[in-house]
Amino acid sequence: MAARYAVLLAAGLGTRLGGPKPLLRLHGRPLAWYPLSVLHLVGASEVCIVTRSELEGGLRQLAGSVYGFGAVHVVINSEPWRENGYSLLLASRLCPCPVGEPVYVSMSDHVYSPLVPARLVMPRWAVYSIAGDREPAYVDADEATKMLAVGGVGYAVGKGLRFWSHIDTGVHAVRLDAIREASELVMAWSQGVLGLNMLTDTLARLGGLYVSEASSLPWTEVDTPRDLEEAEKGRRRKVV
Repeated sequence: MAARYAVLLAAGLGTRLGGPKPLLRLHGRPLAWYPLSVLHLVGASEVCIVTRSELEGGLRQLAGSVYGFGAVHVVINSEPWRENGYSLLLASRLCPCPVGEPVYVSMSDHVYSPLVPARLVMPRWAVYSIAGDREPAYVDADEATKMLAVGGVGYAVGKGLRFWSHIDTGVHAVRLDAIREASELVMAWSQGVLGLNMLTDTLARLGGLYVSEASSLPWTEVDTPRDLEEAEKGRRRKVV
């Protein structure tokens, strides 16, 4: 699939790196530049960034340098404690996304080849698609989000899965108008918290998750000081 619109989730607190991850420098560029530029390269012509107020100016400037300032929309998540699924829900409510069309969704701390989003598939029955890797080479699988899928059909998502088939690359696609009911369902029993894993696991249980095959492609995540060091001068540098 090819999407015209992208959503970047960039409201996390970044506590393990001591500051806001989206603007953290990796090889001289802000970390968020990498997913922004790759999604533009594979066809996205507009982007909506969900972030905190203190990062708005820097991220708007960064995205504008890639997409053009008229193609950048920013939504403020003033309650980041609700987690990144809530940021996606805000995007569904406030971003001027095309109705009914799949849009790209990316974490701001993931770095990946254009081949990863190019592998995304969105069957007509699916609400959400995640690019999954069976044998990731540049992340710690113990720390990563895991998925159980058979024939592309996703059955479970979570970090603590005992049995799993794929690791979540952080590169997704979604029909934004179709996630609101599931989002409200999760928030009703989670005291207002909406983690993205909680949302996608619920969508899997409702029969709406597809796991796209993106195994053995270059991608990584920068979540800890060790991750950053490896991306700068270690084995993860091959991805960058």
